[in-house]
Amino acid sequence: MKALYQKIRTLNGKNYGLYKSLADKPWDFGDFALEFLHVQGDPYAPASRVVIKANLSMLGYAGEWGGTFERRLALSDFLHRKLSRLVKEKYPEKDAAIVFDTAGPEMLVRNSLWIDNGELRACLQVRLPGEGRKIQAETAAEILTMVMPDLVSAGLYYSKSDEAALQDYYRVLAERKEILAELEARGLCAFVPDGAVLPRASGLSELPLEGAVPFTAPEQMAVTLNVCGRSIRGMAVPKGITVITGGAFHGKSTLLQALTRAVYPHIPGDGREGIVIDESALRVGVEDGRSVRGTDLSMFVRDLPGGVSTKNFNTLSASGSTSEAANLLEAMEAGAGTFLIDEDSSAVNFLIRDVRVRKLLGDDREPLIPLTDRIREISAQGYSFILVAGACGDYLDLADNIVIMANYKAECAKSSQSPESQQSTVASSSARPFVGYMQPLQKSVRPTSPVERQVKVKLAGDTLLQIGFLVSDTSRLNTLVDKQQRLGAGFVLLNLLQNAASNSESSDASAAGDSVAATIQKLYEKIQNVGFRNLPQGMSREMSLPRVVDIACVAFRLRDGSR
Repeated sequence: MKALYQKIRTLNGKNYGLYKSLADKPWDFGDFALEFLHVQGDPYAPASRVVIKANLSMLGYAGEWGGTFERRLALSDFLHRKLSRLVKEKYPEKDAAIVFDTAGPEMLVRNSLWIDNGELRACLQVRLPGEGRKIQAETAAEILTMVMPDLVSAGLYYSKSDEAALQDYYRVLAERKEILAELEARGLCAFVPDGAVLPRASGLSELPLEGAVPFTAPEQMAVTLNVCGRSIRGMAVPKGITVITGGAFHGKSTLLQALTRAVYPHIPGDGREGIVIDESALRVGVEDGRSVRGTDLSMFVRDLPGGVSTKNFNTLSASGSTSEAANLLEAMEAGAGTFLIDEDSSAVNFLIRDVRVRKLLGDDREPLIPLTDRIREISAQGYSFILVAGACGDYLDLADNIVIMANYKAECAKSSQSPESQQSTVASSSARPFVGYMQPLQKSVRPTSPVERQVKVKLAGDTLLQIGFLVSDTSRLNTLVDKQQRLGAGFVLLNLLQNAASNSESSDASAAGDSVAATIQKLYEKIQNVGFRNLPQGMSREMSLPRVVDIACVAFRLRDGSR
């Protein structure tokens, strides 16, 4: 710390660009080190980025917290929120001297704070002070050698007063792991515990609604799980076809939304932390206007008028029903085993076909095949559906289980065989080879201007992901919960795209033959262990790690945005 202080003092009043000399080496603060990843070029440029590195033992934590993935995630997420809160308290203003990433209720792998090999790394933005083009050394020294150590001391060191809260974070993850194992063993696709709080405070808030009716499992679908030394009662959703029905505003979509977000663990106190679902589950809905490239839609769309085949369908602007069919089929290819569907966000002609219209037109003049005609066939292959239907009554006859929501209380109108005995195996779906799908996109992965030295990953608004000249509209991917996850998907895909050419030149047939999802899975597992630091630009932006199925769905939406 003393060496950094002295270095900064020698820069007082000098050209702002000399701040870059601070990045020449790491700076020793005793228990931790501070290193500059990026130094801004002038006071008005995007803030500089620093990384704090410290061994867990030096911060006072027992070695077990650097062990299993669940313990590392629990400690990383807990410290992330604590440090974020302290930075906000110290610098509440918008253009703050120090900025640290914020997090939603999901517990995710984040590059802003992660632990691997017993080392904690926290990335912060620091706005280095300057007056015009001159360095303000006194203020810079205060920020880097006084405020920063205070934040580290208060936010990252072990505190006995935090022990109970930290153990709660770990308990959520440990119980979730055991419940997931129970789901697989019992032939279930989801579990909603008694006492869960499903409604949110508002449509713009992720906080639980005060005074909300807590969830209680209907007796016919109730099961008690013994996990981590305690018994948890709740509603077991068997694999197969489950329909959630009921009147408007009675909680159908609220239950489905809680299940959608349950693909990720939630922090204690969120109200949804005990809800567990098949971690490959994906919400499927209409997405008119999306691009589709090389998808076989023949299961849901017969050949189009004029003899146009739908076995290799391409469009830059899909219709409502076509987009939903592509979403479902691509989700199967990406590895999803459970599909969540709400009739309110679906194309009617994808879900059902009125019997009178069917009788009038016949099949010859209607290329669309509704989901009602295929859902049993798909379910028989091991896939599960949880579908909200308040008006599409055809699904009531097709359902294995029917849950009625009335005044936010669940009732069971139909239940399949006992969850404890039901077994199912998800069948593998046909998948496109990674190289064959990605190679045509190679020419678009380049800097978007002559002055750029590297391909940029950025967001237009909060949902349109740009990778060089490629764009992917992620606005309807409900399980991408924030912009950090979208950027995470972008950087993973950039890494894969930049290596697609070398993969295609390899004589290793297995490498070239891997599916898009399988290729993503390999890189995903590396990131899950060591964070984003093995990506070339892995520490340059705040990112969190989406699931393999989400990254694959982003890849399937990629198109050349320069056209």
